[in-house]
Amino acid sequence: MLMHGPRRGVLFAVGACLAAWMSGVPLLGSGFSATEPSVKAMGLGGAFAARADDPTAGFYNPGALALVKKGKLTVGLVPVSLNESQYQGLPPGIGAGTAAEQEQDILFRPHAFALLPLSPKLKLGIGAYTPFGFKNEWADPGQFAGRYISTSSELETYDVNTNLAVQLTPSFGIGFGAIYRTSRLTMGRRLGANNPADGELVDVGSFGIESEWEYGFGWDVGFLNKIGDRFSWGISYRSPIETDSAGAGRLTQVLTGNAQFDALNRATLPYDTDLPISTTLQFPATATFAVGFAPSEKSWIEVDVTQTAWSDFEGLSVVFPTEPSFSQDIQGPWEDALSYKLGIQIGLGKDINVRLGYGFEETPVPDASLGPFFPDSERSIFSAGIGRDWLDIGFQLIAPDSRTTLTNADNLNGVYSGNTYLLGISITKK
Repeated sequence: MLMHGPRRGVLFAVGACLAAWMSGVPLLGSGFSATEPSVKAMGLGGAFAARADDPTAGFYNPGALALVKKGKLTVGLVPVSLNESQYQGLPPGIGAGTAAEQEQDILFRPHAFALLPLSPKLKLGIGAYTPFGFKNEWADPGQFAGRYISTSSELETYDVNTNLAVQLTPSFGIGFGAIYRTSRLTMGRRLGANNPADGELVDVGSFGIESEWEYGFGWDVGFLNKIGDRFSWGISYRSPIETDSAGAGRLTQVLTGNAQFDALNRATLPYDTDLPISTTLQFPATATFAVGFAPSEKSWIEVDVTQTAWSDFEGLSVVFPTEPSFSQDIQGPWEDALSYKLGIQIGLGKDINVRLGYGFEETPVPDASLGPFFPDSERSIFSAGIGRDWLDIGFQLIAPDSRTTLTNADNLNGVYSGNTYLLGISITKK
């Protein structure tokens, strides 16, 4: 029997999203994924793809945009973060008996989302946010055992995401769109050489490496299906994006105290010169399955399962075409990872909602890749938030498990630990 109209469109949308989700593409795991680009979702532990009732649906589930009745604008800052990370070296290897900690830093990540009704059943969503990113800076880099691997690292990314969403039935919406991403990688490390006076390895240079801002394109799709007034479910998918970057690395001399050795290094090494570099950043595909229901008129419970295709990330190489001996392979390959998120919202009257959430995220980083450039581990996320129709405030504690590696590819074994605290605020205008 042939089907026509909305029913056929619904089945096509479900099939397309299921195909994307089941094609081996994961949901959102840990790795260098940034924190939630929505303060409301932040308070719910990130469980938002089955509700997504504001313009930030463009990130979580573009199909939900179709079921939001009025145009809205949301702007916010997510998060204000304070990082606490430590390293304790273990034998065997170059870090045995040493310890280090990262500089504490505050990061400000803004976001803005707009929902524009083009007709009662057609909506346009536009969002700008940070989907991936991290920053690590090891204190006292001259004494850090991992300084020849990394003394600092930072990844910055920004997305502009445009979605078109269609309400196929009163309870079913599908959305799809394009993603423009720009990214930049910066890092630092030391260069070592054997001092001829005693044969000891000493620092002779400090690298500052910075790629140019480069861009790539991707796409997203999702649907949301409401069943009655108290149940909804949905699936969303975001494609992988790859950016190829050029840039420069600059080597600054570190004096050893041996004048003759320093002069030899000055004559033979390319200090104080911008050396060309190239690198490729591979951002993974993600897919999310979400289910939510309302036990009562003023409450909501949602569970999201997200898998991230971190196996798309085959590693990071920083290549010096004119100085091949300076080239470096970092972090990879990685493995796919799952995350599980639970969110609860309770209405207290007078348009005030309290939110609680919990998330657990697997790490995609195998033991051999665990290192100072980007230490990562399985982590729990504890969330709380409060909101009204125009204001949302969210808090998260990200608590990674202490992570030990005894098989680091660079012979830097040890234990990494630390916590991150996040505070976000956003305002929505109808």
